[in-house]
Amino acid sequence: MDDYISKLPDNIQEKILAELSLKEAVRTSILSRTWKDSWTSLPNLVFPDFPFEEESTEPRLIELVDKVLRVHRGPIQKFKLVSQHACIEAIGRWMLILSTNEIEHLDLNFSRMNGKIPSCFFSCNTLKSVCLSGCSINVPLFFNGFTLLHTLCLSYFNLSEFDIEKLVSSCPLLEHLELANFFQQGCLRILAPKLTFLAINGDFQDISLEAPKLVEGSICLFEETGDYQEFSAGKDGAESNITRALGHLSNIQKLDIRGEFINYLSMGPNPENLPSMFPHLTEIYVQLMISLDEIVTALCLFENAPNLKLLHIEVCNSLFPLRVQGLQESKAILDCLFKHLEDVNVFYHRDPELLSRKAKSILEFGQLVSSTALEEFRVTALGYDIGVFEELKLLPKLSEKCKLVLLRDEESDDEEESDGDA
Repeated sequence: MDDYISKLPDNIQEKILAELSLKEAVRTSILSRTWKDSWTSLPNLVFPDFPFEEESTEPRLIELVDKVLRVHRGPIQKFKLVSQHACIEAIGRWMLILSTNEIEHLDLNFSRMNGKIPSCFFSCNTLKSVCLSGCSINVPLFFNGFTLLHTLCLSYFNLSEFDIEKLVSSCPLLEHLELANFFQQGCLRILAPKLTFLAINGDFQDISLEAPKLVEGSICLFEETGDYQEFSAGKDGAESNITRALGHLSNIQKLDIRGEFINYLSMGPNPENLPSMFPHLTEIYVQLMISLDEIVTALCLFENAPNLKLLHIEVCNSLFPLRVQGLQESKAILDCLFKHLEDVNVFYHRDPELLSRKAKSILEFGQLVSSTALEEFRVTALGYDIGVFEELKLLPKLSEKCKLVLLRDEESDDEEESDGDA
């Protein structure tokens, strides 16, 4: 019989190996002589976590990775390791091997915050994307930057404010940055002239963003320590938090503000106008506790977004019905702000005691932000709350054109929609 497996063209063989896991690729070595060492030139090495196998022990995992790297031939474009162990004794030599093998994509995921990144990591000059989780990182003095890096994702990490600033600013081509699950003392400074996407989800005292090409930004401030309040209070006469954090994002198109970040922005002196407008901002998500300071801050943002089309507001406090009156005083301003608004989404948390007042306030808010362009006003109950829906249906319609859409739950597939002329 013809040996079709051994006669496969090299490019077909490479495609087959690329579709297999590393363990399956190694097993192809028993197929024939031509397949025996084919897997050793794989450009992508992915070591997943093995919680139920013998490889789950640290010595066995280190031995496995050592063997693979020892026999590997050619460049290593991608190296991914998911481990519940720190592998401290081995990570340094692995990084030395990767740095001499043209590594482009590095993904290290250590659980329990026990990983430690060796200094030789900063000598990997061919890196294009880096994802590190559960790591302690110290940027050495000799570090001159990753000149090819375009994506950087850090989560559950320890890195000083100065090291973050140095690491980010030393990557001139950085376009995608994610920082998650971290605590940061002092000011978190992000200086990235090429950055287009930013996601920050952590606990920090202060923040300064200089990313003139940023298109999409998401910022969530944890409320675990509340250190930002003391830090902001201590900046007597300093520039406003809005200006410091968002004043240099003139190209932003989509902005997502969650957690305590809107409260952070409301602290300190309020700017009469921002140094840079947001002419390209078309979509904004704001999570509010609904204090009057937060409303003023939100209006300040809206004032600088004349072309806003999508407005998402999540109400996290039962005071919402009591605060709409404060917004009504700004009706003249609002009429000028929302000329291009097409869709409004209001997310609220269930509060049975205020059903009637809440429903009325939601519609009053809709009337405040309604414009000739408004096509849909969506109300989502974060928790089953059909009573508000029944109240909403009885209240006056927003406009002849606008459609009222009611959702019982953020993740629910059941959707109720009022009559077409609502």
